[in-house]
Amino acid sequence: MHTANLQMKVLGKKEDASFVLHTDFKSEFLLPIGQYVNWKLLNKWDDYNELYHAMQFLVTIKDIDGVWFETHTIEKNEAISGVIIMVGGNVKQVEPYGDLEEKQILLLKYFHIVDKGKGLGTYWLNSIIKPHYADKGLRHILVSSSHPQSFNFYEKMGKEVRTFTKHSDNGLFTRLCKTFLIHI
Repeated sequence: MHTANLQMKVLGKKEDASFVLHTDFKSEFLLPIGQYVNWKLLNKWDDYNELYHAMQFLVTIKDIDGVWFETHTIEKNEAISGVIIMVGGNVKQVEPYGDLEEKQILLLKYFHIVDKGKGLGTYWLNSIIKPHYADKGLRHILVSSSHPQSFNFYEKMGKEVRTFTKHSDNGLFTRLCKTFLIHI
């Protein structure tokens, strides 16, 4: 799945947005997550630092045999305005998910877009991400979220398969989390 020679490839365009696949990783790909964390601080949302957790997650999975990840970005005017991390391979070592066939499943992690509410997320998943991985024989995407505003979005894409709670970083908030199964 992961091609050593491929480092970046534009998978599509919509208006002024380019949808780019990266098989290498650079920390600047996570800039949209940092912007979201800053927004949460300014709006007293909660104390869960997705940027920190994304980096910790990537450091952890890079050493797991048989697990790979690819970074997808939205790029506008040479700036990164969206990011998705797609994880494949031996994903049961990363996140147990029941009886789905492991070789046909992906984990969607850290999906953030700076310009929310403009239809780019729906377009990105339906027209770029799903077809790209369907061509590689993958059939399912699992995504977990603790952002109540995203639940409706994911319910339209697939079905809820799990609900749970977790505490924010300093234990100040209890976060409702849901996992969704999206068929490719």
